[in-house]
Amino acid sequence: MIKTFKQFVKEHFTDNNALTKPDSHDIALAAATLMFEVIKSDNNIDLFENQKMAEQLQKQFGLSCEEIEELVVLAEDTSDKLTSLHGFTRQLCDSWNNSQRCELIEDLWLIALADGKIDSHERHVIRKIAALLYLTDKQIALAKDAAKSRSQSQQ
Repeated sequence: MIKTFKQFVKEHFTDNNALTKPDSHDIALAAATLMFEVIKSDNNIDLFENQKMAEQLQKQFGLSCEEIEELVVLAEDTSDKLTSLHGFTRQLCDSWNNSQRCELIEDLWLIALADGKIDSHERHVIRKIAALLYLTDKQIALAKDAAKSRSQSQQ
């Protein structure tokens, strides 16, 4: 699965500097997989949440619609086979600074809010991911507040 995405990125980004780090395809897949973990956590895969996930991935990584679709499919498949979040959060901790990790948590809150409510399972998964990203309770709360503000301004 990851090999397929690596090949995809190699074919599409060799001459394009949209992904600048050598392992940025792994980072994109890690972020997308964590996003999908939030989406599926309430046992209801909502179209609005999937659309918000695609928007946030496009914003974060600057990928085309086709590339986002491929990434989402890979993230869903990876999530279905996932036994631990540690590998993905470790990649993000090693590659992103604290501010970037806070942005991801804000994106996760936005995705959870896309259907109009934050389910307790979504809240639990986001807080678990945030803890694995070494974020404080204050950072998690600030990210949630920022997501709520953004969500309300987009309605």
